[in-house]
Amino acid sequence: MKSEFEIAKIVKPRGLKGEMKAEFFSSDTARLSHLKKVRVGDDFRDVEKISAEGRYGFIKLSGVDSVEEAEELRGALIYAKRSELPPLAEGKHYIADIIGLAVIVAGERIGVITDVAQYGSADVYSVRTSDGTLSFPALKQLIKEVDIEGGKMVLDDILFRRVVVYN
Repeated sequence: MKSEFEIAKIVKPRGLKGEMKAEFFSSDTARLSHLKKVRVGDDFRDVEKISAEGRYGFIKLSGVDSVEEAEELRGALIYAKRSELPPLAEGKHYIADIIGLAVIVAGERIGVITDVAQYGSADVYSVRTSDGTLSFPALKQLIKEVDIEGGKMVLDDILFRRVVVYN
């Protein structure tokens, strides 16, 4: 499991006092509002203010007190420690933990999850196989087991054949 997550990207300065617009990578940005410290590049900074609704929001970090200092961070990625984030509900997982899992169907390893696309109805997992790529929706009935520690996701083989899309 990763101990640190990429949570946002700084888009541009906002105002004159160092506040920045950020694109957040979480489906539930409310959980980020409690962050006290983040990493930008090699620097750990205290979070003075964070407001996020949906994909975009605003962040004010310690030591960034002017539009010029904020401009220097344009495009920088913001990271948070797992220990700083609230625990997830039972059966929920961070995307960063899902990427890299081996996909098992009918007892056979078919590939590795390489990406997760988030849509309103269901996430869609992309898998790299020895023959190319495929994708499938993250349906509760399809996913029999997610073993983050063991590095695998086990799928129902009958339902998998019905929903898989070969790219």
